[in-house]
Amino acid sequence: RVRQTLRDGVRYADVVWEAASHVVAQMGAFRFSSLHVRRNELQYKNEFTSANQTLSNIEPLLRRGEPLYIATDETRPAFFDCFRATHPRLYRWSDFFDDAGVGHGPLSGLTVPRKLIGCVEQAICAMGRRFFRTGHSTFSGYVSRLRGFVGAPDTNEYPHHKAWSRESATSPQQQPRHTGRMYFIEDPEMWTTTVGPARPKRRRSSDRTGELMAESIDEAGAALHGGATLDSPNHAA
Repeated sequence: RVRQTLRDGVRYADVVWEAASHVVAQMGAFRFSSLHVRRNELQYKNEFTSANQTLSNIEPLLRRGEPLYIATDETRPAFFDCFRATHPRLYRWSDFFDDAGVGHGPLSGLTVPRKLIGCVEQAICAMGRRFFRTGHSTFSGYVSRLRGFVGAPDTNEYPHHKAWSRESATSPQQQPRHTGRMYFIEDPEMWTTTVGPARPKRRRSSDRTGELMAESIDEAGAALHGGATLDSPNHAA
């Protein structure tokens, strides 16, 4: 019952899912892979790798040419350029929202409050076919929980600093053990033990996270053409 309450009652506001849906609609739900690459303040320095090493580690689990979305605090624009040889459709936050904020690009007119950017990026990453995380990161951990809530096709944990193969990806021994000290790793029971319809809330007929994202993606095209802005009073949390 507690897990059910957390899923249905403690959740991101609609504005987060609506903003993320515009990006997901551009790439296709579960038709891209996503990464969270923490580069700056994380104290676990053994998880810092070069972009080339990260690509080498995860390449066996990627589909050639599939779009990639990277949530990162890396400030150098060219840091991930090595990915483009095999994944030319490589995206970061700035690719979608920098131009949109000044009225240009496919998301023209769409703005996101600064304090919600991290939340929106988590929602975007949750909709990837596979998600490659930063190991000791609670940001990555919550993405994993969201992936369980939205019914992602693969909810395994894939730290990007670790070398992967197709065989290791399907091995239960390669997945982390869930203990009280591993607060940064989500326990699958958070989503495998929640069942039944969610309670209706506010503007939506259902508050279930996966259904909200699906509905938002369907609406994204119309909202884009209408020049929607997500920091208007009608989109308050």
